[in-house]
Amino acid sequence: MHGSKAWAGWAELVPPERWNIYRSVIEQANARAIPFALAGAFATATHTGVWRDTNDLDLYTLPENGREMRRLLEGTGLKDIYEEFPYDREWTYRATDGQTIVEVIWRMQNRRADVDLEWLTGWGEIAVRSVKLFVTPPEEMMWAKLYVLCRLRSDWPDVLNYIRVCGSGLDWERLFRRLGEDYPLLGGALSVFAWLSPRGTSAIPGWVWRKAGLREPQAADIEPEHERAALLFGRQNTFAAASGA
Repeated sequence: MHGSKAWAGWAELVPPERWNIYRSVIEQANARAIPFALAGAFATATHTGVWRDTNDLDLYTLPENGREMRRLLEGTGLKDIYEEFPYDREWTYRATDGQTIVEVIWRMQNRRADVDLEWLTGWGEIAVRSVKLFVTPPEEMMWAKLYVLCRLRSDWPDVLNYIRVCGSGLDWERLFRRLGEDYPLLGGALSVFAWLSPRGTSAIPGWVWRKAGLREPQAADIEPEHERAALLFGRQNTFAAASGA
């Protein structure tokens, strides 16, 4: 399964009052046969085993299903947060009960790509607390996260954890195809990963480094990985935690 941990235990960490909202949305989307897949922190937890409680549920869907998903969320009693927290409705819809947020996404924020069926069905399903749902594949999660690199937010720590956990089983060809001319972004993340975890580079096929325009690294014994990770990530040191800090 693309090197994924396929960990469903995160669902047991979600408080019941929040899970009831998530379950209602998931079950209604399934009942209406609306194609969707789990995204965000829950998809990352599924694939990497790294848990981060974000108090919201992110779902990918097709652009043509965005309006229907909006009606579904409103039918569960959730309200658009736009008036209080304005956002760009061209790629997402966000609704809340006042505390918990459900976000439906059909397009990358930077407009680089729209969600397609490969985002939704290219990996498979998990069963969590008696409901089944598709999970966005690691490759598409990495693709989207590689573009999130700015002063206020960076998703590269997640990308590095995907490489660390899923690297040996990723469909690297698909990831390169998705990135197209933007493949140097992946090369940048791989360079950082090689510095953070020289021993971990052996799990990544040699051709991947060459296709990314990099020299294939040589595994070496270094200071503990979490010590290097701590130099970078500080407060949200998920790579360090996952590496044994």
